Amino acid sequence: MADNTRLTNSEIDSLVRMHAELPAAYLNYMRDVGWGQTPSGHMIYSGPISPNNIYPGLIEDRRVLLGDDFQGFCLAYDFASKSFGEYSDSGEWSSFGTDFDLAKHLHGDAT
Repeated sequence: MADNTRLTNSEIDSLVRMHAELPAAYLNYMRDVGWGQTPSGHMIYSGPISPNNIYPGLIEDRRVLLGDDFQGFCLAYDFASKSFGEYSDSGEWSSFGTDFDLAKHLHGDAT
């Protein structure tokens, strides 16, 4: 696994200025572990991106993509429901629910 790149406090502050509702779990992960490939096999992006960058024609402004699993599924955050979830390879959204632990998921300890 390649080394991850941790974000500095100023880079975290910049993310928060762009997306004030990003969850602490994500911001902490980016500060403590960083972006890059994870033990679970996901690739975490250097910052959130719009879903329509990956899924053409999908108009969604209340969610951001945080990474992908190299198989067409993208890890995302839904600002409206304040929950993590994923888009399928066809662009369908599903929530991971309120008990989801981002760090455990990316470490490969939980789904």
